Amino acid sequence: MFFLDEDLRITRIAGTLAEWLDQGHEALLGEPVTAVVAEADVGALQTALSQVIDTQTSQTVTCRFEVAGETIPVRIELAPVAPESTLGTVIGTVHRETIPEERPSAQLVRLRNFIELLDDAAVVYELVDGEPLVQAVNSAFEGTFGYQPEFIVGESLNDYIVPAEYQTEAARFDEQVADGNVTTELVRRQTTNGVQEFSYRGLPIDRTEGHLYGLAIYADMTETQHARQHLHVLHRVLRHNVRNDLTVILGMAEQIADKGTTTEVTDAASRIISHAEDLAGVSEKARMAENMLGESPSDTIVEIGGVATEVVADARRKWHDATIETDIETPVPVSTGLEIRDALENLVENAVTHNTGSPTVRVSTRTETPIHATTRATGQNVVITIEDDGPGIPEYEQAVIFDGADVTQLKHGSGLGLWVVRWIVESADGTVSYDRSDGWTTITLRLPLATDVGDTHENGQVNSDSR
Repeated sequence: MFFLDEDLRITRIAGTLAEWLDQGHEALLGEPVTAVVAEADVGALQTALSQVIDTQTSQTVTCRFEVAGETIPVRIELAPVAPESTLGTVIGTVHRETIPEERPSAQLVRLRNFIELLDDAAVVYELVDGEPLVQAVNSAFEGTFGYQPEFIVGESLNDYIVPAEYQTEAARFDEQVADGNVTTELVRRQTTNGVQEFSYRGLPIDRTEGHLYGLAIYADMTETQHARQHLHVLHRVLRHNVRNDLTVILGMAEQIADKGTTTEVTDAASRIISHAEDLAGVSEKARMAENMLGESPSDTIVEIGGVATEVVADARRKWHDATIETDIETPVPVSTGLEIRDALENLVENAVTHNTGSPTVRVSTRTETPIHATTRATGQNVVITIEDDGPGIPEYEQAVIFDGADVTQLKHGSGLGLWVVRWIVESADGTVSYDRSDGWTTITLRLPLATDVGDTHENGQVNSDSR
């Protein structure tokens, strides 16, 4: 509330209004009331004041105050003051004008409903001058980041959840969405519990009438990271103990086998050596599995034909009784990293060692173009097959590796080796399949054919052509 004299200058003003105008009470006394409104609204206010004075009737005018660089819409009720009053000529009462909320579009309503179905924190935002202005958040976002919709809607998402050192990264992600691209990255964001790691997915969802909307989804990776750390420690401790104890067991068993005085003793020692070597093999596969869990997939391009040739040569030297046939096409580059050698070694080893007779193994590599090409670049696949005439993979292992059964059914090293194969292939956007027919077991790996390949180097590794 305020009072004006005959010159329309402020004679009295409520302290709360003075604070709202971000000025001292004394500083406003004697100032013309038109000084506190936006310049464009001065004429409307003066017209309303003239009518109050000339007609001695109340008037209402809508205008805007300018406070600390912000424009605030208000409604001012003006009324004449009785002539005998010493307070002034006109009294004004100020009400903050409530602008009706713009009705959300049907698309935004659908998106609000959709993100509420997600377990992960999700935000719908509009990109305005490069800034992601929040339009809606789901309950998971509130619980994770601690901001309710009425507090953060209309604000820049990056200002609230992106730590200062990651602002440039966030701006780059916003640019990618603005260009129509989907972005998936591991990021660190500020939450109510401190900075945490998330799997971030950003994607454009609508572009209409000059407005660009995006969706950001944050899957909390904290528990996953802790589980990986715990598993890493467990593996290191167990493998260290297993390796040390196996060295002692093998050494003592070999001494017993060499110095045994009876057939019964030497046979027992031989069995100890055999089982200890099997356990050492399991420990080595656990090391491979640990490496796959603890490291990001490599983008190194490998010429798989050369790698397969080397794996076969090593197997022939190691298992003289095995017949290993090949039909290897080269060059067939794939972007898997050198881990693919571990996968092929596991498959050839399984094919040889789990055959009770004289094993025959066939290894082949070739390219194919699927009927519905969905792989990257050329749409071609590299197909690697390992066939053997052994008894096949036990059903419980088939169920775990190929059909998604409970992993607790794995009982020995071959199953763990197959898991390593699957992880390596899937990390390169590939697939693994199994077939058993006519007495033959066939494992087939399909991987996207890599392109822009330069010169081939040792171990089948090639340099990417970066032109």
